[in-house]
Amino acid sequence: MKLNPGKHSYLKKISDVQLYVIISSALVRQDMAHTLREVIEGGADAVQLREKTMPDNEFLAIAKDFRKITEQTNTLFIVNDRAEIAAQVNADGLHIGQTDMTINSARKIIGNDKIIGCSTHNLLQARLAEQEGADYISVGPVFYTSTKSHEPPVGIHYLHQVRQEISIPFVVIGGITAKNISEIIHAGGNRIAICSAIICDEDIKQATRFFKKFLTPYNFPLKTGGKNFPN
Repeated sequence: MKLNPGKHSYLKKISDVQLYVIISSALVRQDMAHTLREVIEGGADAVQLREKTMPDNEFLAIAKDFRKITEQTNTLFIVNDRAEIAAQVNADGLHIGQTDMTINSARKIIGNDKIIGCSTHNLLQARLAEQEGADYISVGPVFYTSTKSHEPPVGIHYLHQVRQEISIPFVVIGGITAKNISEIIHAGGNRIAICSAIICDEDIKQATRFFKKFLTPYNFPLKTGGKNFPN
């Protein structure tokens, strides 16, 4: 299928992402907008607004602020789960989990020119997400994380499987810290998502810079094993 120019530009941006930061009011120690600005100034390529229990009207207000800031800074803005709000604020994309709406249903709400990402925890889910038209997947949680304590860690093995079989971009997620990021990169994770290790730090900007600087020497694309495609 031939992509329209808008869709192509979005996909190029998600392919170019190195550092993807997830922001949640339940975890931040500072104002949400201030946290977002610090993350962006620190070098984040993409940000996701994730609020599982916040009322829609409150979420919408924050999402509008995030959209304004991310537009000004040319930062990719992804909304977690709430497709209607993603469409309303003209977010760059939507991220859904295994228990949220289907990719097809999400596409009908946000449109064909937006990014859809899907959480995956095993290879079957990854294959299905790719088949159903996801633009990227998250791979994890690779390590234990308190933000998703109900999900057991999938380990590095799953990352290796995805690199061998999946052609769409993937973001490695879950319990990534300064102590284990090198393990992710050496395993071929050239795109990482971080939440607590950045937004819970006393110096958000510096924490973001640390992870971004750590990633910078690793240029795209890395070899993907069985598929000749830039993950």
